[in-house]
Amino acid sequence: MRGLWAVFAATSILIAACTSTPTVSQSNPSTPVCFDSAKVKDLYDEWAHKAADTNLSDGMDMAQVVASLRATREIALELALATAADPVAAGHFKDAADAYLKAPQIPPHAPLASMSRDDIDRLGTATGAGVTAMYAGIDALNNSTIPFC
Repeated sequence: MRGLWAVFAATSILIAACTSTPTVSQSNPSTPVCFDSAKVKDLYDEWAHKAADTNLSDGMDMAQVVASLRATREIALELALATAADPVAAGHFKDAADAYLKAPQIPPHAPLASMSRDDIDRLGTATGAGVTAMYAGIDALNNSTIPFC
């Protein structure tokens, strides 16, 4: 449940300042003028929703957990691409995607009780690292020299 609250708290940070694919200058297409805040906000909101679905509890639909892990990784990769103009932020989003890869294999139709304590701990560590890296990416965007638009 702690992880869920952290996701919602970070959402408010992102709403205040978020970014995405840079809008480029018409006179010099290689120079980013600003990031498209709506696109990254949408990606981040989607990530926050999916990340909440990776929290384990009894009776949890494990197929949903598996799908959410895959989605959180894909969204983190999209954010890395969308923020490539800021290598620090993009690197954090890539780190988040890599963290989700460290989650153990989860049989989609097995009950939570069938997972070993070690696998549950590894899942918690992987998702925690993913969340931490996502927050670091948001912080990097908030401190970026590339403005929001």
